[in-house]
Amino acid sequence: MKPWEQLTESGQLRRLRKLASRALVSYPIEPVRLRLVGGFTNVIYRVDTADRTYALRVDLHQDHSDGDVDNELAWLEAIAAETTLEVARPVRAKDGRGYVFAAAGGVPGERRCVLFEWIPGHPLADRLSEAGYYALGQLSAGLHIHGSGFTPPHQPLTWDRVFYWPEEVDPVVVFRPEMQRFIGTEWRRVLDHAIATVETAFDRLPPGEAQLIHGDLHPWNVHTYRSRLIAFDFEDVTWGHRVQDIATTLFYERSHDAYADLRTAFEEGYRSVAPWPAQYSGEIEHFMAARSLMFVNYVANLRADPSEYYEVVFPRLERFLADWAG
Repeated sequence: MKPWEQLTESGQLRRLRKLASRALVSYPIEPVRLRLVGGFTNVIYRVDTADRTYALRVDLHQDHSDGDVDNELAWLEAIAAETTLEVARPVRAKDGRGYVFAAAGGVPGERRCVLFEWIPGHPLADRLSEAGYYALGQLSAGLHIHGSGFTPPHQPLTWDRVFYWPEEVDPVVVFRPEMQRFIGTEWRRVLDHAIATVETAFDRLPPGEAQLIHGDLHPWNVHTYRSRLIAFDFEDVTWGHRVQDIATTLFYERSHDAYADLRTAFEEGYRSVAPWPAQYSGEIEHFMAARSLMFVNYVANLRADPSEYYEVVFPRLERFLADWAG
C-alpha cells in the first residue's frame, strides 16, 4: 500500500471515505449515500439517509484539541437551546459523545469526526448584498451577546497577541533565517513595523471585556436560506474581544468594490442589536492587519513556497502602515 504522504489529494480522499463510513457506524442513523462535499483543514461529507441529510466533518490535520471541539459543541448546543439564532446543530453519537475517532487502512492514526444536521442554502459570500450584511451584523451581535455570558468547559484559544496559535499547531517560523529568501530586507522591515503597530491595539483592549467569540465568522461560514442566516464552523471559538471578531468578519471582503457599503450595512445591523464595540478610528483595521500577520506565518507553515501569497499580503500591510501607523 502506497504511503499516505505519497498519495495525491484524490487518493487521500478515497481512503478518508472509508474512514468516514466507519465513523458513521457510531451514530444513530442509517446512511444510504455518502458524498464528498469538499474541505481544506477538514473534509466534509454529505450523508443522506432515507429521510434526512447530515454533514460529517473529518478532521484532516488535527489542528484542534479535544477541548477545542468540546467548547465548540457546548456553545452550539447552548445557542440552539437558549436563543433564536440559527447555527449548526451537532448530532451526538449513540453513546452520547459529541464526536468519535475512526481509523482506516493506509490513513495515519485516527481522525476526529463530528456529525451535524445538514445546513441548507448557499454561502453568503456567493451573493453579497447590503441586506445580507445587515443580517450578518445582527447575527454577529447576537452571538456576542450570548458569548459574553457563556462559560466554555475548557480554556479556549486566546487572541491576545499577533501569533496566538499554540506553537505545536502553528510554530512561529517567519523570523527563521531560511525565510529571508521569501521575505527579504524590505518586507522584513514592513513585517516588524506592522507587528509593532498592531501590538498597540492589543494593549488598548479592555481586559475585563474579553469573552467567547466565534473567531472565524466570515461570509463562507454563514449560509443564507430564504430569509435565514445560519452560522457554522465554530471550531476556532476564541477568547477575545467583540471588535476582533468583527475585524475577522469584515477582513475577507475588504478589497471588494462594494466594501464600504457592505461594512456600513453590517454596522447598522449590529447596532440594531447591540452597541458597536469599536473604541476608536482604525481599531478594526489594526485587527485586520493582525490577522494578515498571523496568515503570513500560517502560510509559511502550510506551503513550501509562500511567495505567491506574500506578493499579495505585504503590499496590503504597506497600505495599512501608510494609513494607520503613527
